[in-house]
Amino acid sequence: MTDSLRSTLAAGLGAAYTLERELGGGGMSRVFLARDAALGRDVVIKVLAPELSAGVSADRFTREIATAARLQQANIVPLLAAGSLGGVSYYTMPFVKGESLRVQLAAGRDMPMFERVSVLRDVARALAYAHAEGVIHRDIKPDNILLSGGAAVVTDFGIAKAISAARTDDGSAPRVDYGALTQLGTSIGTPAYMAPEQAVGDTIDERVDLYAWGVVAYELLAGVHPFAGKSGAAQLIAAHLAELPPALADRNHDVPSEIATLVMQCLAKRPDDRPATADEVLARLSTVVTPSGERSSARAAPTSRRRWLAVPVGLVLAASVIALWRMRANDSPASALRTVVVVPFENLGDSTDAYFAEGVSEEIGSQLARLPGLQVIGRAGVRRFRGTTKTPREIAMELGAAYVLSGSVRWARASGGGAVRGDTRVRIAPALLNVSTGVQAWGESFNEPLTDVFKVQADVAERVAKALSITLGAAEQATLRRRDSSDPIARDAQLLGRHFLRQRGLTNLRRAVVEFQRAIDRDSSYARAWAGYAEAFVLLPSYFDTIPAKRAIAEAQRAARRAVRLDSMLPEAHVALARALWTDFRFGDALPVIDRAIQLDPSSALAYQQRFETVMAMGRVADGDSTIRRAIALDALVPLLHFEQAISYFASNQMDSALVAVERAIALDSDKGAYWYGQRWAILQMLGRRDDAERSCVTFSSDALRCKVFTPHLPPLAGERTAGLAALAADVQAPARTPWLPPTVQAILFVWFGEKESALARLQAALVLRDPNVLSLQYFPGFQPLHTDARWMALMRDIRNR
Repeated sequence: MTDSLRSTLAAGLGAAYTLERELGGGGMSRVFLARDAALGRDVVIKVLAPELSAGVSADRFTREIATAARLQQANIVPLLAAGSLGGVSYYTMPFVKGESLRVQLAAGRDMPMFERVSVLRDVARALAYAHAEGVIHRDIKPDNILLSGGAAVVTDFGIAKAISAARTDDGSAPRVDYGALTQLGTSIGTPAYMAPEQAVGDTIDERVDLYAWGVVAYELLAGVHPFAGKSGAAQLIAAHLAELPPALADRNHDVPSEIATLVMQCLAKRPDDRPATADEVLARLSTVVTPSGERSSARAAPTSRRRWLAVPVGLVLAASVIALWRMRANDSPASALRTVVVVPFENLGDSTDAYFAEGVSEEIGSQLARLPGLQVIGRAGVRRFRGTTKTPREIAMELGAAYVLSGSVRWARASGGGAVRGDTRVRIAPALLNVSTGVQAWGESFNEPLTDVFKVQADVAERVAKALSITLGAAEQATLRRRDSSDPIARDAQLLGRHFLRQRGLTNLRRAVVEFQRAIDRDSSYARAWAGYAEAFVLLPSYFDTIPAKRAIAEAQRAARRAVRLDSMLPEAHVALARALWTDFRFGDALPVIDRAIQLDPSSALAYQQRFETVMAMGRVADGDSTIRRAIALDALVPLLHFEQAISYFASNQMDSALVAVERAIALDSDKGAYWYGQRWAILQMLGRRDDAERSCVTFSSDALRCKVFTPHLPPLAGERTAGLAALAADVQAPARTPWLPPTVQAILFVWFGEKESALARLQAALVLRDPNVLSLQYFPGFQPLHTDARWMALMRDIRNR
């Protein structure tokens, strides 16, 4: 087979390259050394295994390779070219003299600690640069790390993505060697180094590379793989999903403690518990002193020079916005308020009970937010600190709070354990700390039956009020102790539903609906469960659920109205109803409802966010600007709020400010959506920074056009119009399948291709289908060519007058 492949390759390449010898390969490719006749240099030609090539579109593979080929950085082996011969795809890269880290590890050669750290630093530099360019490796492993000239360089950037994206859509899945390569969903990688979310085919981002970096680092520093002893893809993937490796510090006592901690954090199962970016990994490595006495270089990644891409700059911006809102708050009447942050309570029980501790701390925060004279800040953004090494006091100082409430939760199940029962007990131990003095203002332990957990939450709120000298009248005390479910199983289901609701995604939302329904079945008068059910149901169509949007909206409204009738003082019920009305484009009805929610809970950034979306849909840009500023003042670490502030700036043509806001959103959340990057792309174009815009463009889903949908005033590239219109026509005419893009974004593409009639038709469809994107995208420059059309103006009046 090798001789046949080599003959095909040699014949197809002709005189341009002379094949010299085969270097080997793995599950993804066969590797040949060749001589470039024109330039007289050695190159490597990697040919995809026939099993993979059989399921890959050669043209699409070549286009995908072009995205990765733009990477030019000292620790990255660049891609030179790509093509197809005899039904197999190939790509070329420079030949690097040296050996792979895999060979080094297999030989058991001793490396000084500073050399090991240097290798890891070089790989982190490569990742930081590539991630800033929008390229995820997806297959970091010792085989893809080459040691040459005292440096480490990384090969095959973008190859796994190119293979995955270029697979044909005929339903066939190529058979591959699962000993070295695996495919689950659209995931390609090596089982021994695969992040949990990648292994199960879930949505991934740059943090899969940080996980793989952690596995490589563990193996290099400890001398063994973190899951040594596991054999076969199935066992390795199971270990990545469920097992904790032995602490690196226990494996090798010579590893600096800072590095041991960093590596174990990179191996966290949940992406949110890992470092946020490769830049962060690089920065932490740069402060480490190795046993040889060498301090790591403090050089920043090359990407930090690009203002629009630099993650450190983005983090500075994020920190700046916190300081900005803190100063503004001090100039407002709110400065008289005592500010408190409630950090997620520590779960001291089984890991499967983490949702309960999370829910209890969240509900206590909601209770505190309703106390007069007290403002709870960072209620959603504080969740990013889960699993952090920062103390509660450090978190509070970062968020600018005067007090911090932390605590722990432990289940004490009755004998026999298992399901929640009426005699199940729970121990909650909250503590209130004065941030400026470091002195505990109050602390107490509650050990109660699960049926009394809501009473405990009310008790905690009252104790905090007393500790802060806040006087509660009869009305406030009655509000704190308003009826919640006394059924422990219903409460448990409601908390679990909230957990899934926070995660978003179609699967999680469906599970949330099931849990909220389970709570309602147990207690039909449970207002909080009805509100959660409404919130989950109204989001389903946005994640392409098969349920029709109108039916989902009607069901959400029914549930939200039920919640309001059951407890008219519950802020969550009014937020749920306002969102259901907003999604139904009933903005005039939604506005007083969301204003009532804010009146009941003035600390709710979520309520202010919903108000912003409502008034912006009505065309009230100035009102929207002040509303989103208030939301950010309450919770500056929620990336979506900064993205929506960018929309506000966009609407008032403040492009420089819009760019800063969208970069803050991206810096705060590495789960980057097409709209976020698309908006930044559009802003850069409008500022005349087209080169920056092109570098910022990121390929999403199954087509690179996703990144360009916001600037139709630019002419399409050759071939894009024909191919794009064909894809759109298929998308529009096949409503039975999941669409590639929602109707509003389809409309932007039609505008880009000069098809105004089709664009207006899709916008009308967006109204009928209740596509919520139309409410914010009406401000985007993608629709500018339509602004003088009478039908566009009528459409906007129709939207804003609802």
